[in-house]
Amino acid sequence: MQGLEVHDAKGLVVGTVETVGKDFAVVTSAIGSVEVDFPSFAKNKNGLLINLPKSKLDGMMAHAHPAS
Repeated sequence: MQGLEVHDAKGLVVGTVETVGKDFAVVTSAIGSVEVDFPSFAKNKNGLLINLPKSKLDGMMAHAHPAS
């Protein structure tokens, strides 16, 4: 799972899986990073999905853990 791209419901890349914890993964992008619980992920032929728009996830990343 680590290193995989994560897409939103529209297929836009929102980030990549940086690390994996016991019941969550850290998704990171140029904006920042955020912990996402495993149940929030889905998978299809294009890879990992998260049911949040890219704009909302970008906002969460910017406020939660700014990129260093």
